[in-house]
Amino acid sequence: MSRNWRALIVALALGPGVAAAQPAAPDLEPPAAPAGVLDPRAPVKPMDQALQELKSDRSAAPALEAYEAGDYYKAARLGREALRGEGAGSAALRYAVANSLAWTGRYDPALEDYRALLGTDYEARARVGIGNVMLWQGRPDAAEREFRAALERDAAVEDGAKSLEAAARELRPALGLRFAHTADNQNFTRDETWLTWRRWSADRAWRLELALLQDDNRAPSFSANREALQGSAWFPAAPLAPRVEAALYDDQLFGTVQVEPWREHVRVRAGRVNWGRLAFSAAALADRLSANVLGVAAEARGVLGAFRVRADGYDISDGNRVYEGEAQVTPAWQPLPWRLEWYGGLFARRAEHEDARYWSPKPAYELAFLGLRRAWYSDRNDISVWARVGAGLSETAKASYSAGVSARRWLTRELACGLEAWFVDAPRPTPYRMQQASAFVQLLW
Repeated sequence: MSRNWRALIVALALGPGVAAAQPAAPDLEPPAAPAGVLDPRAPVKPMDQALQELKSDRSAAPALEAYEAGDYYKAARLGREALRGEGAGSAALRYAVANSLAWTGRYDPALEDYRALLGTDYEARARVGIGNVMLWQGRPDAAEREFRAALERDAAVEDGAKSLEAAARELRPALGLRFAHTADNQNFTRDETWLTWRRWSADRAWRLELALLQDDNRAPSFSANREALQGSAWFPAAPLAPRVEAALYDDQLFGTVQVEPWREHVRVRAGRVNWGRLAFSAAALADRLSANVLGVAAEARGVLGAFRVRADGYDISDGNRVYEGEAQVTPAWQPLPWRLEWYGGLFARRAEHEDARYWSPKPAYELAFLGLRRAWYSDRNDISVWARVGAGLSETAKASYSAGVSARRWLTRELACGLEAWFVDAPRPTPYRMQQASAFVQLLW
């Protein structure tokens, strides 16, 4: 047992964010700027009168010049230096620094600076900033409260009404329809049709989601059509923000419980999952494999950049165990042109023994990677792209490549459509390639 936990700890220490290495279809890489709001990086907004006047202060001028030019990484660095000196009492400078930190993904110090402005003439604008950060962190319920408070204090506050509309869009009841096609070079394909429904309570205390799935799995020696019913309930206002998920698939019941010991920073998940489906393997699916899972994910977005780490242990129903970990760093230093954002990290996966039915590397699969991403947002369009390259650090890993794109367009205030696609080329060490394309529509009411 101690050996198993040591392996999990090693996976946590080595971890990365390489979608190519994960057993399930990888999520698209989160964009440089979060979705659901106007791109804060373009166009550059003109400074208000208070900020213009502050430029005459020699200690604040370099930071505000960078802010006005749209160089928010530089503005945050110089602005924080000024706040530690002669600019310490300037609310306008603190507001510019908070915006610069938030718009470059460093949410924790941004929230500190926004909250320091409560009770000042900048309170309404600070609450809009807090609300945007909450929205980007997947908390539209908390964002809505901040936007309403901002508008109560100043009905004309910049972006207040527009930001409230963006939060309301995530809180309205929604129906979704998604079609996806996934295939790999092992001649296994899966076609999926999802029908989803989402609803928040009026007091934003809970959110319910239901989904119906029909999938068609095909391989040379296996073919099966399966249906599933899935549901989840999230209670963000309750202690630990518990999230309960359950699924009935092929007459098997699966479920997980997730809690947040440190809100927005640490999540712990445990339960029973459908390993046959996660492994994207005809043999594992045919054998109806399941797994007990225990996992932890953590995220910190400080002044030096964003750091994400994850570790999961799977106790599979065939007696095997698989341990997986990843870590990813997005530094505050972002010198690339065209608003490209770079990041890097490590990934590790290890099994107690190899099994030909699913990816179970022994010795461990270890990979280092570098990636680029870029996003474009407007009132009606969300587009993000990413690409990564990896280098093997162990005998079971070789050079890998992956890339993806995601696009969504709001046709009306209630109707959106979108496309997503990604591919992976990740030898293990024998060649392995996988790709997915999907299309979806979403209707609000």
